[in-house]
Amino acid sequence: MILAPVGFVGAGKVGCSLARYLQREPMLRRPGFLSKSAEHAREAAEFCEGFAYESLADLARDCRLIFLTVPDGAIREVAEELAGCGVDLAGKIVVHCSGATSSEALSVCRDAGAHVASMHPLYAVSSRFDCWQELGHAWFTLEGDDEAVCVLEAALDGLGNKHARIDAADKVRYHAAAVMASNLVVGLYHEAAAQLAACGLSQSDAEAALAALFLGNAEHVAHDGCTAALTGPAARGDIQTIEAHLSCLSGDDRQIYQLLTNVLYRIAAQR
Repeated sequence: MILAPVGFVGAGKVGCSLARYLQREPMLRRPGFLSKSAEHAREAAEFCEGFAYESLADLARDCRLIFLTVPDGAIREVAEELAGCGVDLAGKIVVHCSGATSSEALSVCRDAGAHVASMHPLYAVSSRFDCWQELGHAWFTLEGDDEAVCVLEAALDGLGNKHARIDAADKVRYHAAAVMASNLVVGLYHEAAAQLAACGLSQSDAEAALAALFLGNAEHVAHDGCTAALTGPAARGDIQTIEAHLSCLSGDDRQIYQLLTNVLYRIAAQR
């Protein structure tokens, strides 16, 4: 089944990266881009060896599979524009890539005859042009209409990506989990570096000094799981050291340390 050309409404980090990655699957080649910035659309088209559209109607007319790679707050608005652009959407597949939003944000496209879904990569896409190859390591989470999800599953199978289906009602909880494992870890790393900086290092040196510890621990968790990877005072029941840590911390840092140490106790108990 050939779905090319594939349309991308939005030519930012996710749109560029996803388009470049997905075109490795033969049925998803020839990406076309539409963006509020014509320059962004042209740049994305050049990067992905695709082309730029001048109107949403042209994109909708050409493409059977359409990705809305726009900010979360714009998904419903763009879906309404797509449904009202004067092109018959019957049988087309419309997908957004938000982690926090369910496919119900595309219900107006479903009402117009399209099959809708959400597809979110569990990966922190931080650059328009540098992250696409790393998506090969990412899990993808899918939810929505069976017709749309089955097509996306087939594409991801062809690319060798792991994927999972969830219910629309679980989308917010799913995204909270993703934020815990990604964004909140960045916050913890920043605060740890700030504590090290308080010992006399610069913030940049403190972050660099913690890098090997941070990356090595992430590798151990990924390879062995949380229970086996846990080390430190909570793992060995060293309450005296933990109390000493708490005595030198204050404010949010003290509360964060205490809350997460309680979690570590529960992980240690599983051993």
